[in-house]
Amino acid sequence: MENDLLRKYNQIKNLKLMAAVIIDLVGLTTYVIPGAAEGSDMAWGPISGFLIYMLFPNRKRMALMGAVEEMLPFTDFVPTAYLAWRLDYVKDKNKTLAEFLNQRMDEDQVVNEVLSSKNKELR
Repeated sequence: MENDLLRKYNQIKNLKLMAAVIIDLVGLTTYVIPGAAEGSDMAWGPISGFLIYMLFPNRKRMALMGAVEEMLPFTDFVPTAYLAWRLDYVKDKNKTLAEFLNQRMDEDQVVNEVLSSKNKELR
C-alpha cells in the first residue's frame, strides 16, 4: 500500500510539473504572434492565475503573481507556474507529501467506515 501511495504521489507530482510547464509556455506563445502580445496577455493572465491556483491551492500568492505577471508587459518569461510547483515539491516536499498521505488516509478511513456500516446493516 505504501508503494502504491508513493507511486500515486509521484505520478501527481509529475503531472502537475507538466501542467505548470504548459501554463508557462502558453504565456510565452504570445510573443510568437506579432501585435497580439499584450491583448492576449490581458486575457491569458487571469486564466493563468486561476490554473495555478487550481494546481497549487496553498499557493494563492503565486497564483495572483502569475495573473499579474502575465498581464504586465515584458514579464512573460517568468515561469510562475513552475516556481509554484518547485515551492510545493522541492522546497516544501516533506509538507506536501505529508498532506498528500493524510488526505489519502482520511479518504481510506471514510471508505472503510462506510463499508463497515454497510456490512453492519446487512447483518
